Amino acid sequence: MKRILVPIDFSEDSVFAVDVAIMLANFIQADLRLMHVRTGRRYHPQFAQNNPQLMLTDVDTSFMEYLINRAKEKYKVQNGELDFKIREGNVVREISNQAHYDDTNLIVVGTHGVSGFEDRWVGSNAYRLVANAPCPVLTVRSEMKMKKDQKVLMVIDSDKVSRRIVPQVAGFAKLLNAKVLIAGVNTKSKWLIPGRINSYVHQVERFLRKNTDLEFDVMFLEKSKNARDLLEYAHQQNVTFIALPVRKTINPFESLFYPYANELLNLSDLPVLVVPERE
Repeated sequence: MKRILVPIDFSEDSVFAVDVAIMLANFIQADLRLMHVRTGRRYHPQFAQNNPQLMLTDVDTSFMEYLINRAKEKYKVQNGELDFKIREGNVVREISNQAHYDDTNLIVVGTHGVSGFEDRWVGSNAYRLVANAPCPVLTVRSEMKMKKDQKVLMVIDSDKVSRRIVPQVAGFAKLLNAKVLIAGVNTKSKWLIPGRINSYVHQVERFLRKNTDLEFDVMFLEKSKNARDLLEYAHQQNVTFIALPVRKTINPFESLFYPYANELLNLSDLPVLVVPERE
């Protein structure tokens, strides 16, 4: 059975990530595991304010048990497993290790962006987490609204990594019965052969037609100068998820992300699916 992992730091965003993960788990019939990494800091979650017993105990195990009981009300997977783990150590390493040990299919993590919660460990480590996770990571934020009709934006440019993640993005879209928007990004590089982007986009089209029954649209746009441009375009097209690749490379001088990916993780009010691509 598939498994979804949700890192918890007891912030509103991580609690929202639990709700999103439950929705996805119910849809794809997946096991669900919550996890917390102890860092030595004390947390006073908002949900504890109306729960005197939590305020009295003030321990992470009580908080996690509360979230598990809360999740059980919405988790509807027959014979599914819903539990939690508490680990100690480096946040990114422990989450990545847990995902690896569990053979996790998806990590759903709440991020805080630039909203002033730098003390919360998920928000401050989101970039490093998605760069090191062994599986796709879906980043969400509490102010996001999950829509009924899903559309996944998949950007195709001159970098081959943007095409290598197509099967995984297509699989994610299929699970959600989502429409795919293939966005061919035209660069003005003098080194790029004219028509090359069109050819790459047609490759993706052929793959989707041959291997899936997904509905998709194709559009071409000039290269976005920054994350705000891409986000604005996503909103114009009523996109609900943005898919980005992250390259797993042994070359320390090679950028893991598109240049503006970290900025997009901080700014996006849409869920971002980050898919690892290995050499």
